[in-house]
Formats: sequence, C-alpha cells, structure tokens
Amino acid sequence: MSTASPISINDCERQAALQKAILLLIAVALNAVELAFPRLPFLPWLKPGFANIITIIWIIKFGFKDAMLYTALRIWISGFYFGFSLFTLSLSLTGGLLSTAVMSALWVIFGKRGLTGTVGLGVVGALFHNAGQLAIVYFIMAQNMSLFGQIPFMLGAAVIFGAIVGGLAPSINKIVDVDYAVDTNIHTIKTTTRQPIKSINKFIVVLTFAVSISLMFINNTTVLISAAILFSLTAVSLNLRKPWTLFYPIRFYMLFIFIAVTHLFFTYGTRAEILPFTTNEALSAFAKQSLRLWCWLQTVHIFKKFKFHELFMSALHKLFPNKKDTLEAGMIALEHFPEIIRIAKSEKRIPVTTLLFRPRTALTEYVKAMVRRIGSIRGNGRDTQ
Repeated sequence: MSTASPISINDCERQAALQKAILLLIAVALNAVELAFPRLPFLPWLKPGFANIITIIWIIKFGFKDAMLYTALRIWISGFYFGFSLFTLSLSLTGGLLSTAVMSALWVIFGKRGLTGTVGLGVVGALFHNAGQLAIVYFIMAQNMSLFGQIPFMLGAAVIFGAIVGGLAPSINKIVDVDYAVDTNIHTIKTTTRQPIKSINKFIVVLTFAVSISLMFINNTTVLISAAILFSLTAVSLNLRKPWTLFYPIRFYMLFIFIAVTHLFFTYGTRAEILPFTTNEALSAFAKQSLRLWCWLQTVHIFKKFKFHELFMSALHKLFPNKKDTLEAGMIALEHFPEIIRIAKSEKRIPVTTLLFRPRTALTEYVKAMVRRIGSIRGNGRDTQ
C-alpha cells in the first residue's frame, strides 16, 4: 500500500503513533455507532457527532495543530475506503476543520484557565460544525434563503448533541488513557517504497475539481445534462465490471429529497401546470441542482482511480512536516480500518433510545469493548516493514 511520503521515526515516536492510532480507530468505531440514527430528509447530514469526543480529547492532549491533522486524517481514512467526492469532501473538511479550530481556540483561551469545560467545547464544536456544513450546502447545493429555516433545528441539535458529546469526553478519556505496553516493531506500513505521484494523476484530479466547481456557475440545462452524462460515462468506463456505477448517486437519495424540498416548496414564480403546488422556476432550479449534485457524486470514481488519496496525504506531509508520529498513526489506523468497521458492526447494536436517554452508559461500554478489541488486533499484528 503506497499512500504517503517516506516517514522515518524513532521508537519513541512510534510508541506515540500507536497511542494516537488507538484514538483514531475509536473515532472510526464511534462513527459506526452513528449509523444507528435514522437520517431526516430535510436534514440528511445531521449526525450526533460522537467522533467529536475524540476530537476534544485530542485537543486537550496534543494541541491545536495536532488536532487539525487528526481531523484531516480521519476524513482521509474514510475517503480512502468509501471514496472522495467534491460534495462529501467539502462538507467533511469545512465542518470538521472549522469546529476543530474553534474548539482549540476556546480551549487555549478559556479552557486552560478553567473558564470552560468539555461540555462547552462540545456545544461550540457542534455549532460551528453545523454552521460550516450549512454554508457549504448553501453555496454549492441550494442558494435559497429558505435553507436558513433549518437554523433553529441545527441550533437545538447542536446544543443537545454537543452537550452529550462534551459530557462523555472525560469518561471516554479515562478508558483510552491507558499506558499500553506496545511492541514498537509491529503495526507499521511500508511507507519507504512510495513511487512519485504521476503527473497525469495530478492533472486529472485538478481538472476534475475545476470542472466540478465550474458547474456551480452554469445555469444552462443542456450543458448540465451533458456534464451529468459525461461524468456518468467516465465513472462507468473506470469501472467496466460494475455497470451499476452509472446509478451510484441514487444511493444518496436523501440529498435529492432535500433539494426537492428546498426548491419546490420555497421558490416563487409562475405556478406550474403539471404540479400546482410549485412553480416553473422551482422545477427548473431543482432539475439543475440535481444534475450538479449527480456530477459531484460521480467524481468519487475519478478521484479513486487517479489516487486522490495519495495527493491528499502528500499535502498533509507538506503542511505538517514535524508531526511524524501523528502521520504514522494515520497510516496504522488506515491499515486496520476495515477490521475495525467489521468489529464495530459486529458489536451488539446500541438501540437509539439507549443512546438518547442513557448515552454515557451506552457509549462507555461500547468504547470499553472497542478498546479491548483494538488491543487484541495490535497484539496480533505483523511487522510489515
């Protein structure tokens, strides 16, 4: 697996990397817990944000810069296996990095002076995470002022879930704050045999980004239909053994429902004859935005084929040259990501009602189980250097 620039670290740094990898893997497991929560059609991206528990712990333990790298690595690991697209990457990076930056600043200014605690960090982090995502949704999905009608719901969700996340952070920290006896010769990835990133890969990734972003400023329906066809045919040509790739965006039907609700019911204009409850302008806006979203979701196949994950990791190495242990932690977590997802899904599913009304008990027991399983994986690891 060649995904990053060579990393040369000593045993002390590798020990720290393994400790951080445990936190990253737990964050992945907590993301899996969120699958228990149903999605709402008008708020399809709304999640409890349990992985922010680890973000808070990371900020307090390792500081602002390291926490920003952790957030980027968590997004990179998910994208490596599930794919990057312009839309998902924009949402994840904007919401994640903005909330991490604000929580870090709050901790430095007030937290270290005892003026705020983890609950305050959790609430503020949730507020800014939602604010960042709402801004991205407005600019690239639905430039409709009715979108801001969601703000009361998002504020309420941020306060509730943020307080839960912040309140759980100390308990989860006690579970993961263990002095593990780690063999520093295990769980490393071959990072010294990486081939230079091909220029053609860089060119195609940059071109895909440029074309995708340009669609935001195109209102010609014929051009947008042509773009959707082009992106879809390109995706299929890159996955000839998987012709159903043509319809990949349908998996994200909740987003299309959201676009429909946002445009069809809240756009003024001439009443449409075929659908009296909406307008011709609304139907046109809905069609155009759906075509843009279709294109953006299909970019996942292009980015995967031309190794966007390598470019992303290469950028992290340049931005954080002195964070070798954290970068190595990302590589270790990447190696075990599929197994952790399998384990997380195999654990007894936590009922939604339990998560809502007894979150401390539910997540504490879940994290304890995950720590034991992760420790078992580490203990049985192989040297891959």
